[in-house]
Amino acid sequence: MVENTVAETLPSGSSRQIPEGMPADSPLRVICYLESSLKILDEQQQEIASKYPDGPQRIRGLAGTGKTILLVKRAAKIHYEHPDWKLAFVFFTRSLYNQIKERISTYYGELSEGREPNWDNLKVLHAWGGKERDGFYRRLAIECGMQPKTVKDVENEIGKVSPGGAFKYVCNILEIEITNFPILYDVILIDEAQDLPASFYRLARNTLSEPKRLYWAYDEAQGIDSLIVPDATKIFGRNPDGTPVVDLGLASNGSFFYEGTNIRKSENLNRCYRTPKSLLMAAHAVNMGLLRQGGVLQGVSNQQEWKKLGYNVLEGDFSDASVKARKQVKIERQVEKSPHPIDRENFEVREGIKDLLALQTFHDESEEQEWIAQQVAKDLQAGLAPSDLMITAIAAEKEQDYFCRLQEALKYYGVKSCIVGTDSDPSEFGKPDCVTIANIYRAKGNEAWKVYACRFHCATQPSAWKKENELQKRNEAFVAMTRARVWCVVTGLENPIFDELRTAKEQFPFLIFPAFNKNSLKRVIDEQKSE
Repeated sequence: MVENTVAETLPSGSSRQIPEGMPADSPLRVICYLESSLKILDEQQQEIASKYPDGPQRIRGLAGTGKTILLVKRAAKIHYEHPDWKLAFVFFTRSLYNQIKERISTYYGELSEGREPNWDNLKVLHAWGGKERDGFYRRLAIECGMQPKTVKDVENEIGKVSPGGAFKYVCNILEIEITNFPILYDVILIDEAQDLPASFYRLARNTLSEPKRLYWAYDEAQGIDSLIVPDATKIFGRNPDGTPVVDLGLASNGSFFYEGTNIRKSENLNRCYRTPKSLLMAAHAVNMGLLRQGGVLQGVSNQQEWKKLGYNVLEGDFSDASVKARKQVKIERQVEKSPHPIDRENFEVREGIKDLLALQTFHDESEEQEWIAQQVAKDLQAGLAPSDLMITAIAAEKEQDYFCRLQEALKYYGVKSCIVGTDSDPSEFGKPDCVTIANIYRAKGNEAWKVYACRFHCATQPSAWKKENELQKRNEAFVAMTRARVWCVVTGLENPIFDELRTAKEQFPFLIFPAFNKNSLKRVIDEQKSE
């Protein structure tokens, strides 16, 4: 039975009323309609959230499939049923801290007749942490009598690197230095697991009591710094007898279920609630490079894996012969895997939708900033609230300067804005009555009705000092586009990435691209097998 107790990806709170005289084609009508719609978890998610195994579990899911909500509900339920257990809910995006804590409190209150969780036993932890905010790494280092390293320490030791690179460095060192791991937790839930290095997983597991209840949720398409596909055998290794240290049932002789239960060791979520189908398909096309002039870069390489992502392969295959002959593959998204109300034929306020994916290119970035400021001002005049909007950008040189100049342009048009982490507490995502501007690291995990994804030309331009490659930049592009609940406006300087987006729009509701397989990809994201 489906329970209608959880706001899946839509905002909490009461829905807005449509002002009298609002035009039929107003985007505000779309938002008001969606806010008043029933917000639910589907049966699969309810079951996964409520049934937790005595052992590790991996949850793989697309952007917008409800991974965070699922883990939050599970944390609340475990804490309610086992109040003496020590729990840690770990994540990588600092701006999610207050949201996660508030949601756990809400769901725990529903179970406990309004009581507050015991935060001494249920810790909400940033993966790294700092002097002003507790974190998993920092807490573990101190518990082991070691001085936790800061971002500044990393810069002094190895130079300036990306956030993910810096965190990998400190975790690798801590893993080597700890000789006797303390048992600190009975359960660890990890959100955004694709952003964390392999050493972090091992650190987490080693701090758990038996039976090592480590639950991690991830989407490899959203890995910005790390390109790891969190495969248990590669991360945790094997026992002396050759069996996996962490068994997810993927071996040819393994069981997918925990003995005597219907709880799976590995779950796959592919119903995308947040992002409309056309946006998700275009985002996948850009992420994998399906329409890239130089060939596909990353992706899943057989029909069964496409099905796990929620797609049907209508024509073509991924054989060596098809790749060699450059034959075409045609796919479509399964209707039941894209339940966004906008994708229904009978959506009632279709006049207000207009262009879900808008593309705009410019000669220079000052022209881009001016245009965005004008459009945001028009959005607010049309009745949208500042909180309905988010501006993010593909990471590139002089990012802070770019955002400050954009903020000045917005100010000229009378628009108040907040640069997350500069104008606000890093644990908060924006301020009331301000349009939120966030870099891609802080935007990840958050969402808005309308998203401006700027500097999109940088998706094909890796930064040398970060030692990036194009795979990471395209992951950033995927993250930016899938922050949108309805509309995404992609802007930047003219670049081949815009040709890919135009082609994706033209091909919808299909994607048609040259055949590829494991031998022709730079990164394979098929379900990993533990042979």
